[in-house]
Amino acid sequence: TERTGECYNLGNRDPQSVNRLVELLGGEVEYIPRRPGEPDVTWAETHKIQSQLGWQPEVSFEKGVATMVENIEHWRDAPVWDSGSINEATKTWFEAFGR
Repeated sequence: TERTGECYNLGNRDPQSVNRLVELLGGEVEYIPRRPGEPDVTWAETHKIQSQLGWQPEVSFEKGVATMVENIEHWRDAPVWDSGSINEATKTWFEAFGR
């Protein structure tokens, strides 16, 4: 679009649990304590993108996960983030903001 510098939140307003993701992936379940400050649930607030661009979600969670799994080979060599690589990647950003 002609819009630049805008940030939009995308989602389908239907939050999914980690357990549902594990169910779709077929992985083993291991329960761990919730981290301090971790929310019980998050919701995608899509009003801005819907009103400004007329965007509507079209892909279900199940279809999105299936598509990701079908194409997982495209990301086989993608870097795995850890605290060191995240710190390095964001170093100049935090310096620019004086932190």
